[in-house]
Amino acid sequence: MKIISLKTLRNPEVARLQGRDPSPSPQIQKTVSEILARVRREGHAAVLDYARRFDGLKGTLRVTPAELAKSAAKAPKDVRASIKKAIANVRKFHLKQREKSWSFKGVHGETLGQIIRPLERVGIYVPGGAGVYPSTLIMNAVPAQVAGVREIAMVSPCARGLDPAVAFAAQELGITEIYKTGGAQAVAMLAYGTEKVKRVDKITGPGNVYAALAKKDVFGIVDIDMIAGPSEILVLFDETADPDWVAADLLSQAEHGSGYEAVIGVTTSATAARWVAECARSQAETSLRREVVEKALERFGRIFVVPDWKLGCDLANALAPEHLEIITKNPRALLPSIRNAGAIFLGPYSSEPVGDYFAGPNHVLPTNGSARFFSPLGVYDFYKRTSLIEYTAKAIRREGAAIAALADAEGFFHHAAAVRKRM
Repeated sequence: MKIISLKTLRNPEVARLQGRDPSPSPQIQKTVSEILARVRREGHAAVLDYARRFDGLKGTLRVTPAELAKSAAKAPKDVRASIKKAIANVRKFHLKQREKSWSFKGVHGETLGQIIRPLERVGIYVPGGAGVYPSTLIMNAVPAQVAGVREIAMVSPCARGLDPAVAFAAQELGITEIYKTGGAQAVAMLAYGTEKVKRVDKITGPGNVYAALAKKDVFGIVDIDMIAGPSEILVLFDETADPDWVAADLLSQAEHGSGYEAVIGVTTSATAARWVAECARSQAETSLRREVVEKALERFGRIFVVPDWKLGCDLANALAPEHLEIITKNPRALLPSIRNAGAIFLGPYSSEPVGDYFAGPNHVLPTNGSARFFSPLGVYDFYKRTSLIEYTAKAIRREGAAIAALADAEGFFHHAAAVRKRM
C-alpha cells in the first residue's frame, strides 16, 4: 500500500479516491435499455428468453417448494445456526426503527397528521453469479418484514440451483416467491410485472452493473434502495492498534473483486503506517485471492499519515466511506468529529465483518461518498407516508383569507376561489 504524507485535503490522491466510481460503457447502457424495453413490451416471454441466454436457465423460472427445501437441507449445521442467530440480531435491531401514524389538533380544531403504511410488495435482488450472499437476503428482507411488507419476491441468478445457505435463509424468513434470474431482465420483471409476476413497489439489493443500471432506469416507476458502488473501508488507527488486524480489515474490502474498492488507512504515526503497509503486503502475498486483492490495493489502497486527528477526521468526512473503523487508544474521543460514514465501527474488536454479517445494523450502506446525504437501509425505507388534513368550518373562516392571499400571489384564481367559497 502506498503511504502518503498528507498536509491538506487539496491533494491529488484524495481527488482520485473521491472520483473512483467506474463508468459503464455506452454499450452496456444500450444493452440494459434494450432489455428493459423488450421486457416491458413482451412480458414473461422476454424474461424467459434472457434467463435462458444469460443465466443458463433450463427448467422453470420460479423456484419450486421442493427445490427450495432440497437446497436448504444441504446447508451445513453451523451455517444454519449462524443464519438463525444473524436473523434474530438483525430483527432485534430493526424493531427499534418502527414508525407509527401520528396526528395533532390545531388551535382552530383542525386535525393534521401523517399516516404511516408499509409498502405492499417488494422485490429483493440477491447476487448469485460471483458469490454466495445469504447476508444480502437477511439485510434486505428483515427490515421489510419488520415494516409490515406483506409480499416479498426474490430474484437471483441461480439457474443451476439455489445455494444451500441462501435457500436456508429464505426458508427461515418465509420467502417462497423466488425467481432464477438476475441482471437487467430480473429488474425489469419486478418493475414492470409480467403475465405471471406481479409488479413490485420497490426493488432493493445489489447486483452486477446491468442490474445497477436497470435499477437506476426504472426508478420513478418503482422505488429503489440505492445505486451500490464499489465497496470501501477507511480505518483510523494509531500506534496502539494491532497492524495485522488493521491490515486484515483493509483486505476484507479489497477482496470484493471489482478492483475499484477503496482501501484507506489514516494515522498520525508514520511508524504505524509502515507496520500496517507491511502486514497488508504480507497478507496479500499469501492470499487465496491474491490477484483480486493486489489489484485493489495497487489502484485505490492508500495509507495517509496526517499531522493530527483534526485533518484525519476531515479526510474521513470528505471521503464519507461506506465503512469507517476507529482503532485508536480512545476511539470514542474521535466519534463526535465523524459526520459522514455509512457505518462506524469502534474499537479493536469491532471488525467490519461483524457488521456485515451479524451484529444487527444493516449492511446495505451508502457508497461513493453518498454517506454525506444518504443512510443505511432500514425499516423506514419500506414505509410510505401520507399527509392527513382535516379543517373545520372555524379553521377555514379564520385562515381562509391568508390561504387565498397566497393563491392570488401565485396567480391561481381557482385555488383562491375554492377557499373563498367556504368562507
